[in-house]
Amino acid sequence: MNLENFVQGLTIQEREELLDILLQNTENSTTMPPHIEKSTAVSVEKEDFTMKPSNVKDARRQKVSAKSNTWTDTGEHKDISTPDITKTPRNRPAPKKKTVTCHICGKKNNVNASLTYGEFYRCDSCVGR
Repeated sequence: MNLENFVQGLTIQEREELLDILLQNTENSTTMPPHIEKSTAVSVEKEDFTMKPSNVKDARRQKVSAKSNTWTDTGEHKDISTPDITKTPRNRPAPKKKTVTCHICGKKNNVNASLTYGEFYRCDSCVGR
């Protein structure tokens, strides 16, 4: 049901009665329970939101000065120990290199084979050109 159609279907007297009912309900309604509403009631009229100038000139400015160092070295945790184990051997083969020629300057470079692709290689100095 569309509320606009509902209101259009009312007579002038019914509209006035509906308006009175709605106004009475909004004055008495609250989203907080009554025991909380009374304890947190704040009068807006009493609060003052005006800015007052401070008495101290340049209060934010402060001279930077060094202070004494309060840090002390307490050492490491003595209760924690690293277990003695054999390390994993490093058996990785050396990377396979490929000799390529830069198609801009003609310089030859040894480059990792997995990093080259296509016909047109550019060296590091020619990449920006």
